[in-house]
Amino acid sequence: MTEDRSTKTETFSGGEVLFAGGTDWGFIGRNLGGSKKKGDADADADRAEKFPNLLSPVRLKSLMDVKVQFIAAGSASCHCVIGDVEGRCYTWGRNEKGQLGHGDFLQRNIPTVVEGLKNVKIIGGAGGKHHTAVVSSDGDSYTFGSNKEGQCGTGVLKSNPKSEELLQSPVKALVSECTSVACGAEFTMWLCEGKLYSAGSPQYGQLGHGTDHEYNAKDSSVKIMYQAQPTPELIKGLAEKNIRVVACGHNHTLALDDANAAYTWGNGGYGRLGHKEQKDEFSPKQVDTLKGRMPVDVNSPVACGATSSFCTMIGEQLVSWGKLKASGDNTMYPKVVYELAGWKIRSITAGAYTFAAAASSDADQSTITWGQAQHGELGYGPKGKKSSANPDKCMALEGVYVHQVAMGIGYSMFLVDPEHPKVKDLEVFEPVEAVTELVNQPENDNGKGAAKGKGKAAGTKRKADSAAGGARGKGKKA
Repeated sequence: MTEDRSTKTETFSGGEVLFAGGTDWGFIGRNLGGSKKKGDADADADRAEKFPNLLSPVRLKSLMDVKVQFIAAGSASCHCVIGDVEGRCYTWGRNEKGQLGHGDFLQRNIPTVVEGLKNVKIIGGAGGKHHTAVVSSDGDSYTFGSNKEGQCGTGVLKSNPKSEELLQSPVKALVSECTSVACGAEFTMWLCEGKLYSAGSPQYGQLGHGTDHEYNAKDSSVKIMYQAQPTPELIKGLAEKNIRVVACGHNHTLALDDANAAYTWGNGGYGRLGHKEQKDEFSPKQVDTLKGRMPVDVNSPVACGATSSFCTMIGEQLVSWGKLKASGDNTMYPKVVYELAGWKIRSITAGAYTFAAAASSDADQSTITWGQAQHGELGYGPKGKKSSANPDKCMALEGVYVHQVAMGIGYSMFLVDPEHPKVKDLEVFEPVEAVTELVNQPENDNGKGAAKGKGKAAGTKRKADSAAGGARGKGKKA
């Protein structure tokens, strides 16, 4: 999720990116099972040494002299997107579907400029499971990666339903006057002059068009499919609203308007929509709890994880709902995050089941992280805890002003004040290899919640919301 460019502070002259979490992009978040042979164990140890988990925030050597304007990721993404103050876009991470935009399928282990965007100024972006969307200063949006479900918004799909369209270099999406973008696992939301447009997989109603486009693909039997939507369409249920900000989870969407209202739609499993029932919503529906005496802040930072949602109320109190960990309980409607009472949240982000906030109190500047981590992405250090059920300070960044936080599957990024002494004292990381070949691994990105994709270009088979085991069909409970 990226903020509307009209709300950004004009005086921000760029910061430095810090990184924590996994660096073995081909394996992060994938359930590959344990090694059974000594040779396999030795190979695993070699990979761990070559691509270490970074348990504390580190400086990235290749970016130390780059003034960064924004950082971006997504709850289902295993790749990173950033932009510098000159408008150059950098990507790195997993790339088996061309989601890095470099014209190939090579994995980049260091931030690399997207040459296909060198003639435009990029001001924001977001990552999906296998695709990326960015926004330029002139209001255009460019996308790259998998277009299997039409999530790149180009208006076309491959005619052969058994093939997958992979856009290895940036192409223009069919939107204009775009100010920000958010990506779910296999869909995209564009915010254009206060109106929302969406394209991609409609299976749970996450596009907000009033339907999941279900159809039977077999004449003689039942084979339920979902018609992919390649052309960005206006979400008519919000056409009369002025939308300020939008965020996407794997299969659901949260948007706030300028009248202090919050709307959610898509997969309703585990209460992630906040409507007190586990029912899919095909059109935007206002969250009843967040109105009246509990209106949302129109300038609220928002975030969606695999099965969760976050925003702040007027008065700067953070609220959350849904399921915050894979084995946890559901919260069916927004509840106050009391551990963060009294903090002003500048930026909030969600991976699948990990979360981070850049926050200020009267006395402190803090980065607060929590969730079910696997690769050190909470930044607690080699002697710290691996996961945390409750929000806790990332002490390596205590006192450091953090402008923005971003999380994906197994990693975190922090956009910080580069002149702070603590930042200058942090470890500097440089990968052993800048580029590696595609790691041929099974398509099993479940890593605490990454969505599994088995859809076809012309439609998607009925499948469970693997990120959440969410409610399926017309209101069935998970």
